[in-house]
Amino acid sequence: MDKRLEFVKNFYDNYEEDNRLKLQQNFLEYQTTLNYITKYAKKGCKILEIGAGTGAYSVALAKNGYNVTSVELVESNLKVLKQNAKGIKNIQCFQGDAINLSQFKDNSFDLVLSLGPMYHLFAKKDINKAISEAIRVCKKGGIIMLAYISSSSVVWNSGVLKGHLKQLEPLIKSNGSLKRVPNEVFSAYFVDEFEALFDNRTKFIKDVATDSVSVLLRESINKFSKDELELLLKWHLKTCESRDMLGLSCHLLYICQKV
Repeated sequence: MDKRLEFVKNFYDNYEEDNRLKLQQNFLEYQTTLNYITKYAKKGCKILEIGAGTGAYSVALAKNGYNVTSVELVESNLKVLKQNAKGIKNIQCFQGDAINLSQFKDNSFDLVLSLGPMYHLFAKKDINKAISEAIRVCKKGGIIMLAYISSSSVVWNSGVLKGHLKQLEPLIKSNGSLKRVPNEVFSAYFVDEFEALFDNRTKFIKDVATDSVSVLLRESINKFSKDELELLLKWHLKTCESRDMLGLSCHLLYICQKV
């Protein structure tokens, strides 16, 4: 088995992915991402989610009436995804890899979501291939959204909050970004570094800080009442596109349009 596939499979086989976005500490990430998806998802559009996990977004979108196709790499996640999608007619679930979407024709989808694969790609050729495949299957004029992880957030969260700075130090490059090492499981970027991966096949729309510094403040957020959470979300949605917020956000959402 390819080392990348092995690391990803082993990680998710031992991780409660189906519960992650249900946790209060991840409220901002889920609600913000869903907010931007629904902003661009026109009525009747065809949506592809690549790396759908257990279906947190795909199932919600299908329940809202969208025609959804979900692709997931990890068998254990796919099994749960299919169970979560059971009885919903307008969702199809397949096993597949972000770097090879050959089962889909060019220009097939109005909205393409890649909300996980970029976390686990390390080789430049794989990163470029995943982006190219997402662009290829998207219709001209369609929207592509890709989630990625911030290098700065990894240093603050894993290095400072969890006390792993000494372990991280060998992975920090001269400019402060992180090396992409497969056995670390997660791949991270500076904002400018991620934006530079795209060429004239797409038009940049915006970058969004989907969870801001909430990873660092999860103990406080977990104590919030429902009203406090809603107030935080209301403020966050007003500020999450600000360049001030992007670098320290753990999860970011890059939005572009195929030209």
